[in-house]
Formats: sequence, structure tokens, C-alpha cells
Amino acid sequence: MRQALRITTLAITLAVLSLAGAGHATVVVQDQAEIAPGIPRLVRTASSAEGFAPEGWRVEQAVQGDFSRDGKADLAFVLRKTDPVGIITREYFDPTDINPRIIGVALGSRPGGGFTLAAQDHRLIPTRDAEGLNLEDPFEQGLAISNGSLVVQVYLFMSAGGGDAGPYSFRLRYQDGAVRLIGYDHVNVQRMSGATRTISVNFLTGRMTTATGSIETDKETTVVSRTTTPPLTLDQIGDAFAFEHDVLNPPAE
Repeated sequence: MRQALRITTLAITLAVLSLAGAGHATVVVQDQAEIAPGIPRLVRTASSAEGFAPEGWRVEQAVQGDFSRDGKADLAFVLRKTDPVGIITREYFDPTDINPRIIGVALGSRPGGGFTLAAQDHRLIPTRDAEGLNLEDPFEQGLAISNGSLVVQVYLFMSAGGGDAGPYSFRLRYQDGAVRLIGYDHVNVQRMSGATRTISVNFLTGRMTTATGSIETDKETTVVSRTTTPPLTLDQIGDAFAFEHDVLNPPAE
């Protein structure tokens, strides 16, 4: 968890409202097999993360490591759209980028080098829109390779209008022919009351641990249970902030 909660002041301007009216807001796709309007399908093979980036998109972060456990370096990357319409500027404030992102995962299995795309997703990293500019950018170089798996981390913090804050971590691995979610961790701090809630799930064993407490004490109440949620594929996870409610459905506190 971050050592300190950053406070960033963001505002909704008339320019943002007109942007939403023009149809540039994020589109949520129910059919997992579809790609949302404005989200391109990535090429199948490339020699680098830059090779997967379509025109009008840039590589924001890329990491390499063997998360398919076949002895070859695999590639994970985040692409960011560069549409200038999605850059909101305002006097006295830093520009706010509401352009969407794509996570791509590619395996190092091409003969002679290079990578073959195994999965892409545009929903896991939440996208800010005209109604969510109080949300601090949830992704800040949040890709890492750890213990033979890929970790994607996003962070929730609202500069106004929200009391919850904390990181969400998704641990992924290529297995059984797909990029699958094998672990999930979330720490939530209620900024008004100081209440804390930590949840950790191992989808390979089904073990789920939920601990509740307060920033004012080291004491926690821990409940160990089991989840029936299987190791989902990357495109089945959905929005990181909605995962627990929409997919995991942990026991009520």
C-alpha cells in the first residue's frame, strides 16, 4: 500500500462535458469476445511492445519475464491512446488524460525471436470519464513480474466525493492455454472512519482471507473462507474497482 495518499485536485469542465456528449466516454462491453468501439484489435505477432501499438497509441509500460513457465521471456505491456481530445487542460492544473488503455500479454514463442499475442483487455484498468475526473489516475506503472507471474496493480483515490482508497492487485499466469487470474489482493482504507479491510484470494486453491480493522490499532478480525470463482481469463475480470462486487462476491462483513 502506498506510504501516503496523494491528493490531486481535478475538476469537471465544460470541455469535458462536451466531450462526453460527443460520444468519447468509455464504453462497457458485455460480450467478452467483443472489442469496444475505439479499441483496436492488436496484431498477432511483434518483436517488441512498440510493434503491438497501433497508430494513435503509445507504449506506457512494458515488462518481460517468464510467466508462462516455459523458459522463454514473455512480454506484458500497457498501451495508451494518444487522442488529443482526451487530454483535458485547465488553468492552474496539470493536464488530465482520460484516454483509454489496453493491457496486452504476449508469449515469447515465435521461432527466431519475437512475441505472439495471447490476450488483450481494455477494462481492467479503469478509465476516467466526464463523471469521474475526481478519480486520480488509477494506473502508475503498475505492471510487474513476480514469482513467475504477472502482477497488475491499480489504485483507488478520489480527490473529492469518495471515502475509500487503496490498491487492487491482480496476479496472472499463462496456463491451460490462456492468461488466467490466479490471485487477487485488495486493501481498502475508509478515509473518514479509518476502517480497513483487506482481502486476499488464491484462485488455485479457492482460499479467501478477509481481515477487518482500523488504522488506529494493530488488531484485526480475520475470516477464512472459500470462493467458487474459477481462475478467470484476463478478459473476464472486468473493471478492477467492480471486481469484488460483480465477480467475486465475497461474504458480507
